[in-house]
Amino acid sequence: MTEVFWRLVRCCVAGVSMLIAIVPQFARAEVPVPVTEQHHLDRHRELTRQFMQLLKADPQRALSEALAGVQRTSSLGRNDPQRADALEMLSHAHLMAEQYDKALPLAAEVVRIRKAGRPVDDELLALALDTHATVLFANERSAESDAALRESLAAWRRAYGANDLRLAPILEGQAEYVQKAFGRPLWTIELLREAVAIRVQNVGSSGGKLAQTLTELAIHEMRQALYSDCDGHLAMAQQLLESEIRSDPARQEQKSGLVQVLVMRAGIAAVLGRQDLAFDQVQRARSIELTDRLQQAQAQLLIAESLSSALWLTGDLDGAIASELESLEVFKNHQDLLESGALDKDLVGDTLTSLARLYLEKHELGLARQALKAARSGLGDTPDVLFNLSELERQSGNEALALAHYQAALRLRKESAAEIKVMFGTNRAAEKGGETGRFGTAVGDHLSLGESAVLVPGAQFSDVAWLRPARTVPLPVGLATDATRLLLRNKRVLDAAAFGVQARELMARARLYPKSALVFVHGFNVSFDEALQRAAQLARDLNYDGAVFVYSWPSQGTVLRYGTDRDIADRAVDRFVEFLAQVELATGAEKINLIAHSMGNRVLLPALAKIAADPQSRVRPKVREVILAAPAVPQADFTNWLDTISKQGIRRFTLYASSADKAMWAGWLREWATSLAGYASSGVPLWHPSVQSIDISKAAEPGLLQLNHDVFASNPVMSEDIRQLLQQGQQRPPNQRMPMMKVQRSPDAGRAYWSYEPPAPVRR
Repeated sequence: MTEVFWRLVRCCVAGVSMLIAIVPQFARAEVPVPVTEQHHLDRHRELTRQFMQLLKADPQRALSEALAGVQRTSSLGRNDPQRADALEMLSHAHLMAEQYDKALPLAAEVVRIRKAGRPVDDELLALALDTHATVLFANERSAESDAALRESLAAWRRAYGANDLRLAPILEGQAEYVQKAFGRPLWTIELLREAVAIRVQNVGSSGGKLAQTLTELAIHEMRQALYSDCDGHLAMAQQLLESEIRSDPARQEQKSGLVQVLVMRAGIAAVLGRQDLAFDQVQRARSIELTDRLQQAQAQLLIAESLSSALWLTGDLDGAIASELESLEVFKNHQDLLESGALDKDLVGDTLTSLARLYLEKHELGLARQALKAARSGLGDTPDVLFNLSELERQSGNEALALAHYQAALRLRKESAAEIKVMFGTNRAAEKGGETGRFGTAVGDHLSLGESAVLVPGAQFSDVAWLRPARTVPLPVGLATDATRLLLRNKRVLDAAAFGVQARELMARARLYPKSALVFVHGFNVSFDEALQRAAQLARDLNYDGAVFVYSWPSQGTVLRYGTDRDIADRAVDRFVEFLAQVELATGAEKINLIAHSMGNRVLLPALAKIAADPQSRVRPKVREVILAAPAVPQADFTNWLDTISKQGIRRFTLYASSADKAMWAGWLREWATSLAGYASSGVPLWHPSVQSIDISKAAEPGLLQLNHDVFASNPVMSEDIRQLLQQGQQRPPNQRMPMMKVQRSPDAGRAYWSYEPPAPVRR
């Protein structure tokens, strides 16, 4: 979905203030007087309000009075709360004046004084910690700011209680701050989910506010591809809003919120292949009558953008273009709202950029150039504009200019790149300079451990035809990350001790997957660097914030060496067993999830068989979900290994197989017509009592040149299914995890399996 959609979604949701007093007060009295704790707290709140007003109106006077307040309280005891008030005020005066170095020691001293109170007033301490976190961040000490904010949240919880409604706006405000300051979406989601849980328990007080928080949460979840969670929260918000509208049909804010909810649900339906449902939701949104002009304009734009994306997904480019032109007409009819700033002027440029992308898809270069010229005049050289200019020049035959635009866009995108840490193990031999993480195709004589930072660009590359001409579909959350475009840096080999330190640090940061490790084993025709990129891609697309590991065996990195890769994979088993033991030892993980792709299953399955047979193994009881994607393993070997493994209690296997996987077909030929477990040659995937078998043949990309070997990672439906598996396990079968997974029965024995059944495209 285009950037204009996200801008509109954000501006349609009422902003959430942090509702914390960030500026302290001081006593105006010449001689401070002792006060009781409750009196002091009330006084602190009132004087905070007064000082905030003064700081806004006259910063210089506020600074002077703050300095005077500190002087007046200097004779008080070292731990006097009024002295803390004065220091807090001064720290904020410096903060507002951007004198961050002066504010820092003052804020730290306030925290010390609040902690010294007997008893400690948790509310005052929380306020002081909030201030300290802000000042630390301003001084570019992000890790310490993060710690202070977490301590603040703990103090707020102690002050109010875990289920007190007063805690909800604190959590909402902190969530907003966490996202804006740290760019931590998963932590933001965690905080908003806690706020929602509190508001649900107190829903009678304000259903509208709960709906707003649910929508805010859904925005972040949608951005992170948490489709099921997002749609569930939107459905709850929709129910609340519809109830309030029924009780009072004139409530325009609720109607505007309902439009947004319906449009977002339409976006989710579209990305999951339910265009019929998407169109239905859009039409419901269109039927809602709004009286406010700004709300009308925002609703019209949201509907047009959502419809454009749904039509694009069905292949109806003309319909999508018509919807983008409809958005431009809305802007034309509301120039006054644009000039006043009520509507963001950048929305026009974003819409023009989306329109240009559609024209490029149709190879209508003249119209694309006009749209991009207009977008560029409004937005300047943004990454999206430059990427599309790159594609325009490529289609026009200007390769040099296309490359220049592309490189300029890439430089801008790197500035907002996120970093994913990947830990690795390999039995590849180190190349010259191997201490820096350079490994080739030769088989090494020992297990090497290490780590690499992988940069994920700030926005999806896969929307750009220059990079991925086969798929230029603007989805609400983007396509699966293009692993080949991830950037590696700081590769380094570690000894076992350092490996353990880094792994435990990663695990300590996890919020969604605490005490959990994800281990990925790549397939054939994969280099060492490509293995790191794929592991990072999986971590990003699965929103896996736990410790991520990849085991890279010495694949030769060419499709012509299938037989060699097969033999090398067989010889990598013992080192992989050693690697899993290192992962368990390094992390102390309570859950180890495993994903193997293609020939990587020839490493994973016999390794698990060895681990299962070892009664002393520390790994065996911790293995949870085992995902077998397109396994290039003869069916007989596959079944024998699973029999051995499952007898020892490891039974949570999920198999993704396909009859459209050309690499599996080629492997079938190279294995002398031996049936492979990942190749559903008869249209029915292999069955085993320990396995949930899923036929993903219909998720294949059309075209003779499409191998369809990595659908498990490139298709967003498969990514979502795997994500739910990792979060919830197999307690829900595939058809309950994803609506496109249908229960099937094998024609011979009537055994159950599942198949991906995309709905037929629906056109207006």
